[in-house]
Amino acid sequence: MTGPAQEITGIWLHSHEEDTPSTMVFRPRDYPLRPARWRDAIELRADGTCIWHGSSPDDRGQAIDGRWEDLGGGQAQIKAATAEGGSLPRRIQSWAPDKLVIKKG
Repeated sequence: MTGPAQEITGIWLHSHEEDTPSTMVFRPRDYPLRPARWRDAIELRADGTCIWHGSSPDDRGQAIDGRWEDLGGGQAQIKAATAEGGSLPRRIQSWAPDKLVIKKG
């Protein structure tokens, strides 16, 4: 790995209104999203660590530590632990300065 692309690092907010049946769309923190009660977020750091900010079953926020890796070709892999002790892999299908697309499941 030669290091992450600069445009992928930072905090990304889930733009659930843009999701498709197979993908989740995230936008940069300063992107003009419509107001929403809660938006999941992912923070991708240049050192390969990440934090998935989501909601718990009782609607409280929870932060899950993980790692991510640039796979090349405009894709990356996120691995974050689950509350049950397992791992939640997510594949980033594509990214641009204003849009991050993550494959569901």
